[in-house]
Amino acid sequence: MNPNKHDDYDPLSAFELPPDVMSSTLEHAISDDAGATHEQGHAVATALQRALKGSSVEFGFPGIVTAHLASGAVARCGGPAFGWLVDVERKPGATSITLEVSIPDDIRDAKHIADALAKVLKSYV
Repeated sequence: MNPNKHDDYDPLSAFELPPDVMSSTLEHAISDDAGATHEQGHAVATALQRALKGSSVEFGFPGIVTAHLASGAVARCGGPAFGWLVDVERKPGATSITLEVSIPDDIRDAKHIADALAKVLKSYV
């Protein structure tokens, strides 16, 4: 047993930021990430609107892209924070079916994401 080591000994304590700086830094990081994710959601909704002619697409809280398709079906696309899963209701009130869309996490291009979503939706609905 090391006599210099106490139960509360933390070798990284000398490198920790003061709480006020740490919380401010963390708040900025969360805010910056949330802002970028939000903007990406709007860009994907806009690109999906262009790809799905005759449909109405919107992006809203809590990060869901909703497409009201020309067929009457409603697709809720999980958005950037949820991994781009798609729940589709063919008719209002019907049981939804979840479709997986293969979009890697590192893909940020809104048109690429919208094209992948549109491809899945067009093949299903």
